Amino acid sequence: MRIFFRRLQTLSRLIFTPYRPLRRLINGLFVGIIVGGLMAAGLWQGLFGSVRTRLKDALYQSRPTSGIVTVIAVDDASLAAYGRSLTEWPRSVHTDLVRLLDEADARVIAFDVLFIQPSPDDAELADAMRRARNVIQPVIGGQHGMSTTRAGNLIAYDYFIYPAPELEAAAMGLGHANIIPDDDGFARKVPLFVRSGDERVPALSLAAYLEYLHMLPEMVEIGDNMVRFAGRDLYTDDFGQMLISYFGPPSRVDGGGTFPVYSLVDVVEGRVSPEVFEDQIVLIGVLDAAALPDSYPTPNVDTGDQMFGVEIHANAIETIHQSLPAFRQTLDWELDLGLFSISLYHGTTSFPLRDLPLRTQLAITFALAVGLGALLPFLRWYVGLALVVVVYGGYLVWASAAFTLWSRVVELLFPAFSLAFTFLGTMIVGYVFEERRRGQINDLFSRYVSPEIAQKVVEAFDRGRLELGGEEREITVLFADIRGFTPLSEGLPPQDVVGLLNMFLEEMNIIVMRYGGAINKYIGDNIMAFWNAPYPQADHVWLATQAGIDMLVAIDRLNAAREFASPVQFGIGINTGVVVVGNIGSQRRLEYTLIGDTVNVASRLSGVAPGGTCYVGARTYDLIADRVRPVQVHRLMLKGKQSPVEIYELTPESLGDVYYNKDAGQQRV
Repeated sequence: MRIFFRRLQTLSRLIFTPYRPLRRLINGLFVGIIVGGLMAAGLWQGLFGSVRTRLKDALYQSRPTSGIVTVIAVDDASLAAYGRSLTEWPRSVHTDLVRLLDEADARVIAFDVLFIQPSPDDAELADAMRRARNVIQPVIGGQHGMSTTRAGNLIAYDYFIYPAPELEAAAMGLGHANIIPDDDGFARKVPLFVRSGDERVPALSLAAYLEYLHMLPEMVEIGDNMVRFAGRDLYTDDFGQMLISYFGPPSRVDGGGTFPVYSLVDVVEGRVSPEVFEDQIVLIGVLDAAALPDSYPTPNVDTGDQMFGVEIHANAIETIHQSLPAFRQTLDWELDLGLFSISLYHGTTSFPLRDLPLRTQLAITFALAVGLGALLPFLRWYVGLALVVVVYGGYLVWASAAFTLWSRVVELLFPAFSLAFTFLGTMIVGYVFEERRRGQINDLFSRYVSPEIAQKVVEAFDRGRLELGGEEREITVLFADIRGFTPLSEGLPPQDVVGLLNMFLEEMNIIVMRYGGAINKYIGDNIMAFWNAPYPQADHVWLATQAGIDMLVAIDRLNAAREFASPVQFGIGINTGVVVVGNIGSQRRLEYTLIGDTVNVASRLSGVAPGGTCYVGARTYDLIADRVRPVQVHRLMLKGKQSPVEIYELTPESLGDVYYNKDAGQQRV
């Protein structure tokens, strides 16, 4: 059980960073509020509009249609049969088509073909239209300038282009066929009503559907961001435009696509059964005609194909129809993001399609930033990054479900910005916070142990590996013990004794640091240092020996400079060997230190070394024999040893003039 909890603790350290939780929470919330506020402001101002719109296009998924719309295509085959331009066609072709559809009991006949110029055959075509009593003809809004203008909450045109007068009079209704692409050229909306002066004209799709319900355009109520009729609400933007819910890919005469499509020449020539048009809204317009480009990119098409205008009107009709309160259709919801696809459950469609309210979008964008800002400071960066990916993946799933099941178009860009910038912001603040904390810990810790040990312990803690245990490594250990300190301190106040001791130990500390050693501890008037840990050092024995000799010289210099009651000397012991170095102690109190016989011998050498000398062990001497000249070689019985130990005595003169100039009091390079 203890091992389990230790592993759990280690795992928690790999995931969480719980140090100073209140400070972390405040920093994270500060970042989240700043990022959330900036992202919400950008969303409010409508920044990156084209990018945001293109991202929303990814939400469009194919869905079933109601089957009330059929398209008769003016395609390449029809143009080859009757003329390469619609103006060349005899009106008798359209007369035969209207009569055939009337006899087939088509419910609505809607032309997306404008008969502008009068023709001698107009009387017959007008008569066929009057007999059918269900023909909708198009009008085209025009501008004297280059772009449309807005009047109130509707798009306004300077004028309308109408059919020939005799045909206009025979039509059951009129509808504008204008398609107004967004700035990127994509057709995503249809103006349900447009106006010229006081005249108000419904869209061709709306006019056809009103005829389907046997309603007049005057029965439609236009409100703020809404068009209401027959117990349904169609939501619009500030200019009366309704989002079109595209139900599938473009249709083709040869089959495939979303709506049934028949070539006009095949219908007129009797090669299509009239029964397929019964009770249908039949749209007649250009489709699959390379010579008559009337096509636009649409948000549901990612293959580069474009959709002809007549099918855009068909999708608009289907969108209006499925907004009927009684119309609910059960379907499988599938999320397709390109890299993966998810089919979750059966859902029920809810129309009409509309953007999620701006206030809700702002709240979501702000909440994502603040929520993530409150969590990320407590997590490691890699866990935080994974959390950001998971949260945005979940957001995409929700956005797709909202679009497919509830017909709400959800913002995708700024929530992603909120998550990304909150992650970056908290990482930057956390880095600054951690570096400041690390500096404070190192500064504080290095007052008790050497900076090297402090760094090693902090790094181990950050990796979650600050545990009991160590490693075997060859280490050079130095002990320095003050001789004559007791008589020197007699008669002095305690604070003076501490000050005097600190002066000596500070000088020794500087020397150890100069030669790359690590101070392990102070034991009264004794100092312990070592080399080759916690980081490897190539020439650790020579560095330790130089430090020991330099200590002797420094003490001589202090004795000469100050008038002490009695001289002070250091006895220094240095030994090299394999020890266990690492975190020693208990779970509640760890100490980075070293243990082994090598340490004990170094301590004993320090104890028996006369003041002003340095005793080194045999292993230490063997590694530096070509650089020093020992004063004497001793064989002494040390405490804890069964036999005498060979010891080499070094003094400053042992380095020789090549290494040391005693008169100058400094080491030569």
